[in-house]
Amino acid sequence: MNKSIVYLAAALFFINIKGYASDVCHTAQNEGDINLCWSEKKNSAEDELNKEYASAKKRIAESYRAIKNLSAQYDAILVDSQRGWLKYRDGQCKLEAFLAEDSSIAHATLTDKCITRIDHDRVGQLKNMPYE
Repeated sequence: MNKSIVYLAAALFFINIKGYASDVCHTAQNEGDINLCWSEKKNSAEDELNKEYASAKKRIAESYRAIKNLSAQYDAILVDSQRGWLKYRDGQCKLEAFLAEDSSIAHATLTDKCITRIDHDRVGQLKNMPYE
């Protein structure tokens, strides 16, 4: 058990250490506040991701409205890609939170931090759609 705590502390320290310097969540005073902060950041990232995904779908439809079959194919590829990406994201975040007990606050915080980071990366990718 003590070894798990040491690993968890090391994981919390090294995961996203760069982001800590400029992150408001690092000023939280206790585990519950830290978790709440990252939960809010995750929810915000999820909202941003959903909006950008919808926007990408609209851009595809607009860009290819004259060629309906290409628009439908492009849209289907985007949907499949997003499903695969979500599977990747969820698996990666399970991996990053693995050292913490499933039902612990630390596990939830690590998962939320991971989702936030990876969602922001995906938003950047989606902003470049449709590719020309």
